[in-house]
Amino acid sequence: MSTLADAKSPLDSVEWPTKLVARVVSPGARPTVHGYDVEGDLARDYSFAETVLLALTGEAPEPDLGRAFELVLVFAAPVSVVEAPVHAAVVARACVASPSQLLGVAALGLAEQTRVLVEGLRGFLDALSGNIQDVAPRYCASSDEERASVGRLRAGLAPFLHVPGLTFDLGRTAAIVAALHACGLRTAEQIECALSWARLPLLLAEALAAKPGSHMQYPVNVPAIVYEEQQP
Repeated sequence: MSTLADAKSPLDSVEWPTKLVARVVSPGARPTVHGYDVEGDLARDYSFAETVLLALTGEAPEPDLGRAFELVLVFAAPVSVVEAPVHAAVVARACVASPSQLLGVAALGLAEQTRVLVEGLRGFLDALSGNIQDVAPRYCASSDEERASVGRLRAGLAPFLHVPGLTFDLGRTAAIVAALHACGLRTAEQIECALSWARLPLLLAEALAAKPGSHMQYPVNVPAIVYEEQQP
């Protein structure tokens, strides 16, 4: 008579790997990133931004490309309390969230915001991957202030990197994505990770600036409540 212990599921008929594969970071006494010695090479000769670009693309950037990538990340970094991920993290801080809870709220909210942002630029990304000839109006600048910001990005990148997409009248977010694409980030997933990583430090700084337990000072717009007796 067969028993439950003798029963085999479809998963049991497959020979599964028995080891994890390190595809980017090789651990050990001398860890490496895509074969580059972290302590003896990257820490001495590469910036942190260049190390991130190496991790995402698999190739160590030339100095000009690394500087361009760093500049774009700084442009992408500001995220304020008027945006949902920061707002949520500030509320968590006011409610005395632990550091791990605060980081979880911040990272998850930011990742979801970035996913939606990049998804909205999917058509633009596809165009960047080809021979871009035109840009849809929804990706273009909507104000002179936005054009001025993109102009500063273009001027900052000029000594280091030519970004074909910046020849168009792009909005600020589209311009940043075009610059990241020119830096070697070709997929939506890579760009999502770079944008989230760029914004997380300032998001956490804003949340940490709030005082734990300050929820009573948090602006809550509650409408006036009027009690009315029900007549029998």
